[in-house]
Amino acid sequence: MTTNDQTQIIRDRLNIPRQPVPKQKPGERVKNFDETYLRMDMDAALVEAARCIDCPSAPCTQACPVHNDIPTALKMLEDGDVLGAAGVFRQTSTLPEMCGRLCPQESLCEGACVVGFAIRPDGSNHPPVAIGRLESFITDSERQEIG
Repeated sequence: MTTNDQTQIIRDRLNIPRQPVPKQKPGERVKNFDETYLRMDMDAALVEAARCIDCPSAPCTQACPVHNDIPTALKMLEDGDVLGAAGVFRQTSTLPEMCGRLCPQESLCEGACVVGFAIRPDGSNHPPVAIGRLESFITDSERQEIG
């Protein structure tokens, strides 16, 4: 693959919008103890995973306290291998389902995400890949599939 091909792939991935995460309405939240942010669906998760540009130095992995191999997990998810992606997260964390919810991703892995530093034509930054939401999606899917 040529450098021009790689550059075009990155440009294409940067043009993928960040996928919205469903959220409970306030009127519903006051009546239950369910999570505020609901689970992404598979289609949204696949699209969000495709936003990862697979950086060679993976600053997201370096910023992660347990050094999750985030690009590999997101590539596996993008390819539809949810259980494989969960296995990647479980190599470095015994509770990835908690990390995806409680870890301050905005200042760690997502804060280091190169996509979040890329500048749009209007001068604003692209939003980083939703790594924490994807980790939650992956581990929730694993639990649904294997119990």
